[in-house]
Amino acid sequence: MSKTIFVIDDEKDIQNILEVNLRNNGYKVNSFSSAEKALESLKKTIPDLIILDIMMDGMDGYDFCKHLRSRDEYSRVPIIFLSAKSEEFDKVLGLELGGDDYITKPFGIKELTSRVKALLRRTESVPEPGTDQDNKLAYDGLELYPDKYQVLIDGKDINLTKTEFLILQLFLKYPGKIFTRDNIIDSIRGDDVYVIDRTIDVHIMNLRKKMGHYKNIIKTFSGIGYGFKE
Repeated sequence: MSKTIFVIDDEKDIQNILEVNLRNNGYKVNSFSSAEKALESLKKTIPDLIILDIMMDGMDGYDFCKHLRSRDEYSRVPIIFLSAKSEEFDKVLGLELGGDDYITKPFGIKELTSRVKALLRRTESVPEPGTDQDNKLAYDGLELYPDKYQVLIDGKDINLTKTEFLILQLFLKYPGKIFTRDNIIDSIRGDDVYVIDRTIDVHIMNLRKKMGHYKNIIKTFSGIGYGFKE
């Protein structure tokens, strides 16, 4: 079944370019000139991925992303920011708010479609709830269920983005191993995806914030990377 992608951008030329190329790659594409119009459509259709501009009239891309990440029904939809804002601060902010990737304008269409494919592959690698598998990974009161895409802390469900979930799953699956940033990127995203500086650092920072009193089980090894240590 074809994947559905929402393109939210107030530049008609950008919409047209993305529509043509994404449809040529077999995707269904719905384009919107504002975040407000996309929100209305979300009530009827939840896409498999969203490509999101930042600077738009009305609700901007950052606020749209925050809104989606605050709602359970939309919180796990992958988001790629596509913006002319190219400063590192803007990229880091986009990731901190829950974006899964960030591409700056002007962009290469081959690079963008490659990242779309890679992000959708990563999404598909996380089994949907309701399967019969039970491969729970746990440490004390921290429980991760790959089959249900669920993380519990002391019995309470916590809401992680797909990237945060896969990073935590990687650490719990290989306790005691130290991963470089490149190791983590290759393990959860594939080596065909360009990642900006500090991407992994930002995702891990966000993950720690959500882990409460278990945040310190993710250790930073200066000059090397990260890992799970009891």
